[in-house]
Amino acid sequence: MRLPALLIVLALFSCKSPGDRTALRDTTEVQSQARVDRQAEEQKIRGLEQRWREALTAKDSAAVGGFYANDSYYLPQGSDGYQGPDKIRSRWTSEFTGGKFQLERNPKKVEVADAGDMAYEVGSYNVSVDKGPGRKLDGGGNYVTVWKKENGDWKTVAYIWNRGEGR
Repeated sequence: MRLPALLIVLALFSCKSPGDRTALRDTTEVQSQARVDRQAEEQKIRGLEQRWREALTAKDSAAVGGFYANDSYYLPQGSDGYQGPDKIRSRWTSEFTGGKFQLERNPKKVEVADAGDMAYEVGSYNVSVDKGPGRKLDGGGNYVTVWKKENGDWKTVAYIWNRGEGR
């Protein structure tokens, strides 16, 4: 008698609806997402942040453009924004023209999504641009960078900054 009851229970489980299988798949996806080492991914982004600052200090607009995804946005205060690495690279090239350019960024928070494929960074910055006598700019403010993983590499998909009060 136990065998027929077991067969009935097995038959019931094998007749689960597609929705039940979807729920099982979703649970499996959540479990695989939980395996993402978010702290390690954060450290990768912080390392890229350091390399990005070094490229800026070297006035290497080609290297700066390499940090951006193909569908990226650079949204500096007071502009209509720039889309795509070529236009972004061009904007940075114009910022590097002549004189000394120094940018210090202080990431306050880097948050990696549970899936490990998106992240955002929030921080403050100080900038000094010296293009000759009487043409020095010192300022600072805040920024947000949105990162996306493409083919295993972190790329910037959006970068926006604004000047702080009195800077």
